[in-house]
Amino acid sequence: MSLRFARPWSACVIAALLLLALIVPAVAINVQPVIVDLQSTGRSASAIISLQNTFPETVPVELTAHPIRIVNGELQEIEDEEAEDLLIFPAQTTIPGGQTQAFRVQWVGEPDLTESKHFYVTAAQLPVALSENQNAIQVLHRFKILVSVGAASATSELHVSEARIDVDANGKPRPVLTIRNDGTTYGYVGQRRMTIVQRGVGGEEIFRQTFEPDEISQRMGMGLVPSGQSRILPVNVELPQAAGTLSIELALAGNN
Repeated sequence: MSLRFARPWSACVIAALLLLALIVPAVAINVQPVIVDLQSTGRSASAIISLQNTFPETVPVELTAHPIRIVNGELQEIEDEEAEDLLIFPAQTTIPGGQTQAFRVQWVGEPDLTESKHFYVTAAQLPVALSENQNAIQVLHRFKILVSVGAASATSELHVSEARIDVDANGKPRPVLTIRNDGTTYGYVGQRRMTIVQRGVGGEEIFRQTFEPDEISQRMGMGLVPSGQSRILPVNVELPQAAGTLSIELALAGNN
């Protein structure tokens, strides 16, 4: 290799090594669970969230909670509003390397809920103080935990209010559902059995398939629907064609 090409190449390698030296190693944090179901009274009004620090360094963390609203059929976190009815303890702490810290999430609001309440709890790794002569890039992690609260005696009533065929970014036709919950607590579409039927423009059946709850949750997530609300949910199932009509039925798991 000539010196004319060796010098620029060497300079690039040195620059890359210097950049890597300035990056603080990423600290891995495992969070369990990521979906929490609470009741407004009794022992089930609280739950434990565990954060595990799998690296040797001590990590400072903070947990905050904000309410969730349905906006245009989607879950939206209201970040400028504090969750006054959801208590987290401890809210801040440090987790030694290789250790696990338990955080208690407690509903402290109205015991006789007439509608479900929903929150995102954010577990955020906080930056650490560096020495004056140390320049480094800190990689900080944030995790969101979905927390839902409902009355113990309440039930959900999920039904499909609209089913249409949409074409995704890859040109594939897929179902898009509008799910309505007329019950007094929240429900999960991903806990139901779903039957999808498509008919062609002439009315002939061209597609029929039934999916069990574990398949549905893999294809569209849990599909939380708060009480008295509607959500628009795409389903990752490819249909034979974009033309025609779609009908979808939901049933509780175990029911025929």
